Amino acid sequence: MPIHVFVDETKTRGLLMAAARCQAGEVAVQRKALRGLLLPGQERLHFRHESNARRKKILGVIGGFHALVDLYHADGDMVAARRRCLRAIVRDSATAELLLIERDESTMDSDRQVIHAAIQRLGCFDLRWNLLVPKADPLLWIPDAVAWAWMHGGHWRQAVSDFSQLRPL
Repeated sequence: MPIHVFVDETKTRGLLMAAARCQAGEVAVQRKALRGLLLPGQERLHFRHESNARRKKILGVIGGFHALVDLYHADGDMVAARRRCLRAIVRDSATAELLLIERDESTMDSDRQVIHAAIQRLGCFDLRWNLLVPKADPLLWIPDAVAWAWMHGGHWRQAVSDFSQLRPL
């Protein structure tokens, strides 16, 4: 079954980028489930702004998906760290059907160049990709939640450990 990959990051204690790998046949149901968690007036879920009770509820829903979240951590210069992480994400998504990355306006041009170069180098020309604002696709909220939980450690990291893994750069 084709895979769709959704990417977001946290910049707490270095850069941690999370890439949620979702089966294409399940994404419509997963989007609906995540939209169902929105509170009145909310356009998107953003883990940093949720209460602990809501975080637990959201992670419970995400844990019920058949998604695997790959995590890429890099320290040092943020620009270089982001480039290393993006190259690794493209490498590990080379056989995916679709790669959607939460757009960071400050790195958008660089991100495009890095992704294009990685696709050229790896020859994965069938990989469709795009940079999106977070409210454009609810599945971008999965890597946001998992990256936050992983970086906060303790019981939060434990809550995502069954479906997330650190990957080499």
